[in-house]
Amino acid sequence: MAEVEMSSGREVRSSTGSLGRMFQAASGLFLIFFLGVHLYVAHIDFGHPIQFFTSVIENMHNFWWLAFFIVFVWVISYHAVNGLGGIIKDLNIGEKGKAYVNYAMVALYIVTVVYGTILAVLVARIPLP
Repeated sequence: MAEVEMSSGREVRSSTGSLGRMFQAASGLFLIFFLGVHLYVAHIDFGHPIQFFTSVIENMHNFWWLAFFIVFVWVISYHAVNGLGGIIKDLNIGEKGKAYVNYAMVALYIVTVVYGTILAVLVARIPLP
């Protein structure tokens, strides 16, 4: 359902409403969690860059790390594309322009998650050193 808000005498309609803002906030919280995991694994648990590279390859052979990375790619892509689409729609473009922005954001999301998922699977297939 579209949300209507009045600001300075102008009616603004949001197509996502509170559900879209909730998903945006939830994906942001997940990104904070992923950042913590990344900082621990990359900077606290390991020290040397070569050791870090081999540990990444080893982790990607673990099903749970691979699944975690793929979920991360899907969530960060959603968060980025939803935020970018919201910024573009705030530029006061017409309804037809907003529809084009929606199509472009969906296409960008699909390309990003397909590329990220394929890349993760290919990295998981690199032989262990």
